[in-house]
Amino acid sequence: MNGKLESDAALKAQLNAALGGAAVSKGAQDWYSRLAAFVAEVKAGIPSKLDDANFLKKLWDDNPVAATGMGSVKTAPALADAAFRDWFATEVTKPVPADPVAAEIQLTALYDELRARLKVLCGRTPRLKLNRVLCAIYPEHFTTVADPGKLLFLHKEMGGAANDHPVRAHKAIRTRIDTVLGPVNDTDPVDIVRRICLPWMVYERIADDGIGDTPIDPTEHAASLTPVPATLRRKGLTSLKGGFQTLLGYLPELSEGVSKEEFSDIIRQSNPELAPSSLITCINVVSREFDLCKRDGDTYRLSARGINLLETQDPDELADHLLTKILGVDHVVKVLDSAPQSKASLVAMLQKVHPGWTSDFAPTSLLGWLTSLGVIEVGDKKQLKLTERGKRWAELVTWEPECLPAPTEPVVEVKVEVSDATQLPALPELWQRLSALVAGKLVLEKSLVAQLHAGLWFHPVRHFAVLTGISGSGKTQLALNYALALGNVDTYDHDRVRVIPVQPGWYDPSPLLGYVNPIQDTSYRSAPFLDLLLRAAADPEHPYVAILDEMNLSHPEQYLAPVLSAMETYGWLDLHQLSEETTPIPRRVRYPANLAIIGTLNMDETTHGLSDKVLDRAYTLEFWNINVQDFPGWATAPLPPALKEKTQALLSALGEALAPVRLHFGWRTISDVLSYLAFQSAFAPSETAALDDVVYAKVLPKLRGETSAKFQKALQETHKVLEDNGLARCCSKVESLQEDLVATGSARFWR
Repeated sequence: MNGKLESDAALKAQLNAALGGAAVSKGAQDWYSRLAAFVAEVKAGIPSKLDDANFLKKLWDDNPVAATGMGSVKTAPALADAAFRDWFATEVTKPVPADPVAAEIQLTALYDELRARLKVLCGRTPRLKLNRVLCAIYPEHFTTVADPGKLLFLHKEMGGAANDHPVRAHKAIRTRIDTVLGPVNDTDPVDIVRRICLPWMVYERIADDGIGDTPIDPTEHAASLTPVPATLRRKGLTSLKGGFQTLLGYLPELSEGVSKEEFSDIIRQSNPELAPSSLITCINVVSREFDLCKRDGDTYRLSARGINLLETQDPDELADHLLTKILGVDHVVKVLDSAPQSKASLVAMLQKVHPGWTSDFAPTSLLGWLTSLGVIEVGDKKQLKLTERGKRWAELVTWEPECLPAPTEPVVEVKVEVSDATQLPALPELWQRLSALVAGKLVLEKSLVAQLHAGLWFHPVRHFAVLTGISGSGKTQLALNYALALGNVDTYDHDRVRVIPVQPGWYDPSPLLGYVNPIQDTSYRSAPFLDLLLRAAADPEHPYVAILDEMNLSHPEQYLAPVLSAMETYGWLDLHQLSEETTPIPRRVRYPANLAIIGTLNMDETTHGLSDKVLDRAYTLEFWNINVQDFPGWATAPLPPALKEKTQALLSALGEALAPVRLHFGWRTISDVLSYLAFQSAFAPSETAALDDVVYAKVLPKLRGETSAKFQKALQETHKVLEDNGLARCCSKVESLQEDLVATGSARFWR
């Protein structure tokens, strides 16, 4: 599978976005200053201070390259060992060869020996600290992406191999960035530091971590973990036969990426008795509950956490995630840190943590996982107690664990209140209005409209749907016309319907909810979405619709974060702290239960996948099945009947050939083909030549893929259709793609 950043163009786009955003923030500037000073101090201290206890402690434990993360392994035993200090001083004072290959060999040997010695002396390998130290000593060869899993995740996205050594990954990432941006000014310490920090900022942009945003400066929270509020956590852990060992068994298969069907087969092999309906549940356990893999289009692949766990097989890789994002885990380890408890008392405690756990099923499952992970065990008198690992986890919980509040009003009462207040049309009436609006422009299935209507309004407050599929399939037109029909208006209505084009670079909620004017900090700059939301809050009887067009050009879990939280709980949106006299925008507004959000998205190399935080709250509809014959423009296309018939047959056959690999085209492409042919009819050398040109320009650029039976068959059938219709230029292009597929294992129109 190709990485998102394998092409120089894709990497440059992400680098430019980082350079124009995170890289110029105040947090980043502070990070640069501290790191530049630290690198200079380290350089000046080698070799003279390599036996100085304070210098070594600062190098290993107070290093501003990156945070040490959740389970900082104590390096004091190694630093107290005279033989280790002597060996370390000898190795890091050796000059690094100028030859890149020789330099990589020397640094790889140093890395491996350092890792082996630390494991013996410290009991566990401090992998993050090891990378931080080497980056501080050799800033020209390393990056600030100190976590090995995140490093290899980024390396793979840039086209690197999954099993490359960390030293090679660091060097390859640096080389790619230097190739795209040009060499760094090696006489400017701050410029050097900016370059070694840039890979971290690119990782942040593509990692899609979901709940909770990573700070721009990864050293900011080095001292402790930051818990997610109880209301935003996942509610427990689903039982999985075999527990932790089953999870480990899935990881090697996921290393190179698998389809949903392949993932299901892997799960079925580990548990042949599993019901088909439970397969997706198991996939969710791996991807959502344990954060071990991510879905990228149609492919599941290891996350940074999954990469780390595959290498170490150590449950501690899960500690930060489970303690901060899974409800109840921090409660269990803190309670058992005081004294062993019976299973019954722990179940009762967890039922107070989540009042909705009225049976012992969810608490028992959670305790079963902690036992499987080696965090708790059965002790004397059959009471549960912490293991040594559990005691390490308990040290990480520096906060008072939160409980979910008892519900103040039943959900059913909220639903009645909302449905009574908001006047929604019945489906037959809505369908009649919508059919009139799209007549001659769009062909819709009533069942699809019914799904959208129900998916938006079944919840009392959370009215959020996502329309996904191929570009040009009518997603935005459906969303807009549905909104107009819902509000019973015939034309685009700014008062109750708003189309908001999402832009790349939306890193926070300000494009939706506005912001305090940075020039005149006593005024508030509003935004179209906020204007619509405020109108909806003031008019609860009527439905309002915001359409986020191409919502995944940026990360929705970032710019939608407060909206997603508020729509889940019918909660408040805090906007500013200005005085009421300075702005008409209220300080806070309760999320309106009559506001619906419809997001449209295309899945390609220019967009981001949706995180679980977004998917959990959205009703998703796919637009993949495009019937060329149903296109409403055929009747009015000003083409000779014979050409129209030939074009219709050609596009239908191409659509059928490309549909199995989801490279077929939408109605926008059909419309463009017909418009081109009509325009060309006056001066085209021949109808076949015009068809050849427009299919080459509008259909073939979508062709891209890796070696697979499906893709090979799609290219063969596409070539046959083109050949049967005499499109010589198109045939030649497809032949070249087939040759590329054989020679390199991949093919794409643009190369």
